[in-house]
Amino acid sequence: MKRRLNGAVTVLFSFVLVLLLSLVLVSVESARQQAAVAVLQTEVSLSMDSLAGQYYTPLFDRYGIYGLFGEDVSRSLSTYLRGSVNPVSDLPEDCSGDGSSGYSFAFAEPEVKIEKKLSLIDLDGDLMRKQMIAAGAVSGAEELVEELLEALNLLKEQEKGLELLEEKARSEEKLTAMELLLLRYITVLDGIPTNYGGIVCDKDGKVHPERFFAKTLTGFEPTREAVAVDSFAMYLYLQPQYNNLLDLIDNLRADREDFETGVYGVEADEWEFRELGVIRSMFDRTIAKNDEAITVLSQMIMLQEELKPLLKDYEEKLENAEGVLSEEWITALGESIDTMRKYIGQSGDFYDFRAMRLRLEKNRDILRQVKASLEEYAKSTPDSWREILARAETEAKQLSFEGLSIRYTGMRRTVSVKESVWNAFRNILLQGITSGILESDEMSVKKISGWQLPSQTIGSDAFDLFDLSFSEDIGGIGENNFWRIIREFKLSDVSELLRRGAEALTEKFLVAGYAKAYFPDYSTDLSEEKGNALDYQMEYLLFGKKSDPDNLRRAAACILGVRLLLNLVHTFTNPMKKSRAMTTAIEIFGDKLPFLVRTCQYVILFAWALQNAKLEAAEILKGKKVPFLVTTMSFQVTYEEILSMDKKTRFERAEQYEDAAGIAPSYGTYLTLFLLLTKEQSIVMRSMDLMQENIRLSDNPDFRIADCLCGAAVSVRARLPGKYTDIPTIGFGGYNGCTVEAFGTFLY
Repeated sequence: MKRRLNGAVTVLFSFVLVLLLSLVLVSVESARQQAAVAVLQTEVSLSMDSLAGQYYTPLFDRYGIYGLFGEDVSRSLSTYLRGSVNPVSDLPEDCSGDGSSGYSFAFAEPEVKIEKKLSLIDLDGDLMRKQMIAAGAVSGAEELVEELLEALNLLKEQEKGLELLEEKARSEEKLTAMELLLLRYITVLDGIPTNYGGIVCDKDGKVHPERFFAKTLTGFEPTREAVAVDSFAMYLYLQPQYNNLLDLIDNLRADREDFETGVYGVEADEWEFRELGVIRSMFDRTIAKNDEAITVLSQMIMLQEELKPLLKDYEEKLENAEGVLSEEWITALGESIDTMRKYIGQSGDFYDFRAMRLRLEKNRDILRQVKASLEEYAKSTPDSWREILARAETEAKQLSFEGLSIRYTGMRRTVSVKESVWNAFRNILLQGITSGILESDEMSVKKISGWQLPSQTIGSDAFDLFDLSFSEDIGGIGENNFWRIIREFKLSDVSELLRRGAEALTEKFLVAGYAKAYFPDYSTDLSEEKGNALDYQMEYLLFGKKSDPDNLRRAAACILGVRLLLNLVHTFTNPMKKSRAMTTAIEIFGDKLPFLVRTCQYVILFAWALQNAKLEAAEILKGKKVPFLVTTMSFQVTYEEILSMDKKTRFERAEQYEDAAGIAPSYGTYLTLFLLLTKEQSIVMRSMDLMQENIRLSDNPDFRIADCLCGAAVSVRARLPGKYTDIPTIGFGGYNGCTVEAFGTFLY
């Protein structure tokens, strides 16, 4: 008989229902865990945004730069997350959050880990640069666009002239090297002492030749024409140094005959040693000088080959620029082309260096043959010595100095003592090169403390656009060597700036606009400015000196350098000024020291240009506008004022000067011009110096840019307690939830 079990089906379905319910709850819990990642990520992003909103107010209010300073990122982020990741934590005690509160994503035990912090000076200041570009787009360039465009247009107007000026300087560098080699060649060939400035003489104008040189030994009677000396006066200095080989051989022949006839009572080998030892030394030194002269000529020939393509390219560019550049530019740029043509052999009025080298090589071989014959003579027998000497005499007669003449007429000579007129004049010029431009009583004396400056941390490069390091020899070897000064100016930076792409040029424009908007310069009215470490802040961006006077003096020197460059182009190419200077030079030195006439002319032209440049610089520093390109009409200093204009007169003239029309940049425009040509990294790093020091002085003595964050990356780990799986069927407390992770960043 079967027994019926009541409720079996019910129990079975209850078990099945519990299993189905567990499956549903586990699925819901799994979906909840997946959603929790997105929820935590959202909470972290919101908290990071809140953290970014706590930017340092003084830095933003004063400079428009976002930065987080004085915040413990980890602790601040934990505070923001506390209420959002676990909302029930702030509920009243009677709301335990056990499920009745309705919150499904109440995280527990959040852990914040800082993955990376970005300081404003990270990446060599590129992060700050981007903020400056953004701020410049909003305020800097908008307010100062006219002045920036003026500086940029000034560069564009003069770009072709400045570009060709640099091309000319490149050619002139080769030309100067050629002239220096020629001076060295003069010493090796003719024994005349030279230095970088020309032929060296003593204070009385006398030349003291060296004992040995390439022409020391001749195969003929030394006359001025035979030894190829251009100047009779120079030949008189050289005449005692020549040695005729024919006379030496005749002496050997006569002495040998006397010896054989018994006139000398000495052994033959002793006689040979005494006589031939001196001759051997003379041959060795002269042959060595020939080798040295050949080496110098080879170097000059190499320079010729380097100069040819440079000159060809330069002439083509100058020809194409004739319709673009003014007459002053064309005259200045084309002045020395004829001289360069002579140096490369395209004009008959100069030296044939290849023919000279060939002649010296032949002479060297002849000297070696004569020396070998004399060595053979030393070992000769009574029957053979006459034949050997005759052969040596025939070989010596083949020596020739044809084509080796150096033109000394008109060549500059420098003295070897400090008491010379030139040295005294030069010292006066150099000592007064920057005097009388600034009025010191109106100058700020503020100094920056230099307390862990960002620029010192990174090691930003110093401003080096215009380096006024004049050569000791201002006049140079020839008229065109005043271009040595031009080579100190990095004119390629102008073309490089203007050849940049639109985006790069726009960014540089905005950085310069930001700097002009937020940092005052010498011309700014500072009556309302307070709490600044320096008054001349724009000058600091350019030069990086720690005091206002140092920065301002350097700015003045740079402006003087630009004006001097343009004034030199004018004075050295203006026929009337050159003629006036030459007349004065002849009046001073024409009778007693004629070779100093050319030197004196260079000095007068340089002094004239310098005096006018100093007047223009003083006017610019007074806030006046001076024409950029110097012309006869704009040149202000008269000939009589070269030495008579003192500091007081200069300042009075500058005060009375009226602004010029046309292209006439002001002091601020010059600084903007320099700013556009300065490395952006230098501007950015020194901007941070000023931000730090100004805020330290006015708001917070402990403020440091290095501790000012512009970005951070964090990771957050939090436990999500189980909500739908904590049931008796699975086991109370058997599941403690899971750990989820989210990431957050902020970058100003």
